Amino acid sequence: MTKRVKITFFGDVKDNGHRFFIKQKAIELGLKGYCELNGTHQLEVEVEGSTNAVDEFIHFAQKGVSLQAQSNQFTLEIFDNLIGYKVMKSDIV
Repeated sequence: MTKRVKITFFGDVKDNGHRFFIKQKAIELGLKGYCELNGTHQLEVEVEGSTNAVDEFIHFAQKGVSLQAQSNQFTLEIFDNLIGYKVMKSDIV
């Protein structure tokens, strides 16, 4: 089975490694999607893939993405339909 999640991090999400660690973990798990700062300086992450990989990614987000971050606040939306992302994109490296 497969699923897609959208996680929006807010609070301390800029210049603390969130995007780097998120992209690295998503690629490690074989997930596809994107990770970028939105216009309100929140970090939007959307990934899709196998249910097990997405669940592990959610657990990763719950534990805390970056040791440099002062907070780990986020919202989570879960979807059953896939968009069909081909790669894991980020607005950094």
